[in-house]
Amino acid sequence: MKNLQLMSWGLALAALTACVNLDEQLVGTVTTTYFTTPAGLEAAVDGDYAQLRDVFGREESFAVTEFGTDLTTNGDQGGYQFENTYAAGLNASAPHYQFPWQSFYRGINTSNTVIERAPAVTGMDSGVKASRIAEVKFLRALSYFWLVQMYGPAPLPLTESQGASNVAHRSPVDSIYLQIAKDLREAIPDLPVTQSQVGRATRGAARHLLAKVLLTRAYHPFAYETANTDLYLSGPAFLREPGATSATDFTAARAEADSVIAGPYTLLPNYVDIFCAPMGARGPGSYCNVPANETNAEVIWSVQFTTTAGLFNTGGGNALFVQMLSFYDDRQGMARDCNNGRGFRRARPTLYARNLWQRWTDSTYATVLDTRYDGTFQSVWLANWSNSGACFQSQGASRGAGYTVGTCGSGGLPTFGTNCTNGAAFVVGDTAIFQPGHLVGQAVRQAAKYAIYEPCNAEPCPNQTTVGQYDIFRYPTMKKWQDEARPDFNNLDGGRDVLLMRLGETYLLAAEAALGAGDQAGARAYLVTLRQRAANCGGCAAEAANRALIVDAAHMPATIDLEYILDERGRELYGEFTRWLDLARTGLWHRIVDDNWQASPSHGGFFNEAKHHLRPIPQTQIDLTAGGTRAFPQNPGY
Repeated sequence: MKNLQLMSWGLALAALTACVNLDEQLVGTVTTTYFTTPAGLEAAVDGDYAQLRDVFGREESFAVTEFGTDLTTNGDQGGYQFENTYAAGLNASAPHYQFPWQSFYRGINTSNTVIERAPAVTGMDSGVKASRIAEVKFLRALSYFWLVQMYGPAPLPLTESQGASNVAHRSPVDSIYLQIAKDLREAIPDLPVTQSQVGRATRGAARHLLAKVLLTRAYHPFAYETANTDLYLSGPAFLREPGATSATDFTAARAEADSVIAGPYTLLPNYVDIFCAPMGARGPGSYCNVPANETNAEVIWSVQFTTTAGLFNTGGGNALFVQMLSFYDDRQGMARDCNNGRGFRRARPTLYARNLWQRWTDSTYATVLDTRYDGTFQSVWLANWSNSGACFQSQGASRGAGYTVGTCGSGGLPTFGTNCTNGAAFVVGDTAIFQPGHLVGQAVRQAAKYAIYEPCNAEPCPNQTTVGQYDIFRYPTMKKWQDEARPDFNNLDGGRDVLLMRLGETYLLAAEAALGAGDQAGARAYLVTLRQRAANCGGCAAEAANRALIVDAAHMPATIDLEYILDERGRELYGEFTRWLDLARTGLWHRIVDDNWQASPSHGGFFNEAKHHLRPIPQTQIDLTAGGTRAFPQNPGY
């Protein structure tokens, strides 16, 4: 679907968003009859999909879903650190909250246009037309789901905008959830099980989304909603479909997840294969051990990007690969390149996250147990300093006094002690940096030719510069979104698709729903499936033993609770746009205070659950609405 979608979206969106100002946030305008033709309707649907690239694949989307959680904290670079510390910059004027608001509502108006205009379209196969309507209902539901989770009460337009308007109001949370569920239930029968074009919505994608919607709704109402029903709810009680309750939401969510698990999707045998880079060498991170593709059997639905030159202006591609990269290109033997990425050092795993995986079978660190760590983070950087070409940055002969880029030991590594001896030269392909993930000791560091960075059990690490411990510059690099196919080492227009829904998460949704419905054993069974997959090591000798070990009493509790499921979500889904939303869904905000040192008020952070359980409504929306805050109130605390 990539070329179709990417080529035609500009045509559709040019018409659908011709009116900006307030309407850029709430509505668009369409005056042409083009969208009542088969070609016009197809263009509008493609434009609806393309709108998602303005949200997913951007730095802002990673910041608002991963920063400031129990698992991700900030690195040394970037202007978004307030997202992690919850400082004053996290306010109604921050572009991070205006951008998704605008983009989602542009997409919603496109969906509304298709739904309203489709009945008048002639000369189009009725089955195709029904599928296209179902697709945009799926997309509208997705947009409203993200909006209600982030902002709470929000406008709920369901008809096409025909002109500028400064009248808007916030619809209650329960009304939005009712509409989301209605859209998805109407879409499911008309969506095909598979699509010929990659990226179009399928029945499985809609069921996966509905499972997550019902699971999220099952936790409502929260105390803050019942304490302020005028803002949050339609009436004194949380409104659901007739006969529906929180308990039935859990049960229904599990049923939807089970229907997806039943097929046609399957878990890949090896976790490390899920996020293979799409082409080129596997790179120093050993991204995977099989040829890559982004349409593997586990992927349910993805947001499409492309490597085709000319389809994007600068900044139009998938830039996720820059978010969580350790500083590597100042080390001897290393130059910035496409394989290792252009690191912005925006984010890094918290101490809690680094200790989340049961990575080895025992303290000898000889046998890997949970492969999900190595499927998520890079541990080895290979010397590349003398390579040339567009994908390699020219380093020159020297980097300051006593430091020759290709020679180890000439003056020692900057920042901390000598990690190599005798001026040994780095040959391309030699190990230049190693993050073992456990302590190795000074003797090992001194004997190694390469730089070794160790973890510590404190935040911040106390001996960052003297022993080579993790710090805000050097930490595990997340490699899930690495894009080695970029045309040059500084290019920000990545072409990798964003895998937004995959079967691994469906199992986690089913487990959480089963737990909510009171089926402890059922919840554990879903997690056992994922954990045993995590123990697979491509047929290695220890695989059978590891599959038993990873679910025994020493490695997995007999009684599963919500905290454990959140941990398992972290191990399986780290960096996949879920964590802040997971905390919002479950209400387990204490994990930010407990596990994110920089966000915790005990250490100088500013997280406040009473305020930060929702994101701020963009101030421009309030300013452009007739009546201002009286008609369109801000979320409490902002």
